[in-house]
Amino acid sequence: DFLGKTHDSDSLVFCHTSGTTNSNLSMLKWFYMTKDIVKRQWAPGMQAIFESSGLDSKSSAVIFVPSRLKFDGLNKYEDKEYISLYSSEFSQRIMLSIIKPRLYLFNEYKNSKNLEILSQILAIENVSVISAPATTILGWADINRLKIGLKKSLNSIRQNQDPLTERILLEIKKKGLNSVSKDIHKRLSDKISKATLVFSISSLSEYDWELIRKFMKWEKGEEKFTNLYVASETGPFAASITKGDFEISRLNRMYIFPLTLPVIEYKGKKEAVSRTKNKMGRLYVSRLDNSGVLININVGDVISIKNQEGLPQIDGRILRSSFQLKYPINLSKEIVIQPHYKVFAGDYFSFSNFEFYNPRRLLNCLKDNCGLNIDSLLLIRKNKASDKPWMLFLHSNGKKNCSNLKNYSKILLDCILNNELKEAILNSEIKIKLINEDPVDFLVTRSEVLEKVRSGKNPKGILKKWPLYVIEG
Repeated sequence: DFLGKTHDSDSLVFCHTSGTTNSNLSMLKWFYMTKDIVKRQWAPGMQAIFESSGLDSKSSAVIFVPSRLKFDGLNKYEDKEYISLYSSEFSQRIMLSIIKPRLYLFNEYKNSKNLEILSQILAIENVSVISAPATTILGWADINRLKIGLKKSLNSIRQNQDPLTERILLEIKKKGLNSVSKDIHKRLSDKISKATLVFSISSLSEYDWELIRKFMKWEKGEEKFTNLYVASETGPFAASITKGDFEISRLNRMYIFPLTLPVIEYKGKKEAVSRTKNKMGRLYVSRLDNSGVLININVGDVISIKNQEGLPQIDGRILRSSFQLKYPINLSKEIVIQPHYKVFAGDYFSFSNFEFYNPRRLLNCLKDNCGLNIDSLLLIRKNKASDKPWMLFLHSNGKKNCSNLKNYSKILLDCILNNELKEAILNSEIKIKLINEDPVDFLVTRSEVLEKVRSGKNPKGILKKWPLYVIEG
């Protein structure tokens, strides 16, 4: 409808979200990127993030973006051409057009462990910035994951490769993949160890950090990274921009850019971020939109305010406010529940007597203390109208310190920092139930889901495994 009615003579660019709540391509949110919006929000924010990270016209960048959906790219509707793409790819292309680095590699996440792509990275000089998801960096840092990716890419190597790729292929024939994988791992570490990582750190555990520090040759407290928060609705909203010391990044904080007017909502009350006495709340943003103003756009996230002097500072971990999943998931066979239930997911839940926020931190604490290999927690109340307690389902691996309910409950309470949540457990508003497998999983294998995302059949948001799922029957 919009394409049929618009008379805009400029190039038409539409960005879509990642489809976190709904894997149906027809349900994606779309945003029309006018020149005015780019100039006011996207361009200055992305320029600040990358210039602060050390990128300029004399240095080089390595950038990875999501696999495009099947309809992304240059399209035509009647006589009008338009471009559609993920907002994350759009933001990176805006940045490149402004800074114009000396060299850059621009590719998709799925190719980050491809031999040809790694050869290109090894050939680039003066790499000052790596912009990629934390999972991409971890895929390089973990020698086993790197080797698996290299092995898989050997099946799709093209003929007439560049000299470096040809040389590595010969080395693999002579020395074997194990030996060459270790060599590539070391050379890649040497190549990018002086670069700044530009990525979101919200999902990283301490184990992940140790792996990244070792690979990047960082001592603890000397990490070089820029944390960023870019939303499709608002553009670049916040980042840990620095003057070269990365202290704000290491404190896990970000500055809010003065490009929008943000407010937070807590218990129904909205207040400006710069003035509120509440330290946590749902984020709403107002911004100019061509000739008008958009008021209180619900971004769907929760932020924590750390400092209100000058440019407000927020916690580097952005929490997703709870939302209803629009695609099915698989529950453990040990969980019995009536059909036709609704599933909610996220990082922040507000109930009548308690709040449950940052479950990722709790999950990581349980994994560290119990040696668990789990992805999610599940909280269920079978009858919303009754006064029956909630049930928190946890995977028990049978290890001595977490093999029985008493020990597990003690560790759980020690891991919880939220007093309201702790009291809810102590008062039996929430009861603990141990089961012998993960409470939540995908309906099909992750490899099948991943393949659909990589081929553009599904949006990347469906790959997200949330730390907490909630069901109210």
